[in-house]
Amino acid sequence: MASPGINGVEQLNGFNRTRMISSVVHKALSQILQNKISDPRIVQTTITEVELSKDMKLAKVFVTSSESEQALQTSIEQLNRARSYVRRCLSDHIELKYIPALRFVADEVPTRSSRVLELIDQASSSMDEY
Repeated sequence: MASPGINGVEQLNGFNRTRMISSVVHKALSQILQNKISDPRIVQTTITEVELSKDMKLAKVFVTSSESEQALQTSIEQLNRARSYVRRCLSDHIELKYIPALRFVADEVPTRSSRVLELIDQASSSMDEY
């Protein structure tokens, strides 16, 4: 059963609704990161995914950086320190009954993907030698 949604978009109850709101939160946080935060320690940081709890009161925000692993950890620390400010900015961008509490964490997928590709290249090189 559909119900009126955020910004005039119809939404479905349950999982689809959570996924849609996650997408809206993701877009809003990306804009906030780009336009509202000027901390040089958070440069080159990208939000890759937002995972909302079922009650939508907690958002786990996955981030990655094109910089080093140390730069990513510094960015995450700074984002977690600024999360109350980011949450206030988020409340200005979207209308929800509850603005989720934010927790920024490193996204391991790009690192794992790079490692898998590296292993495939090594295996391919080994096969070429035979």
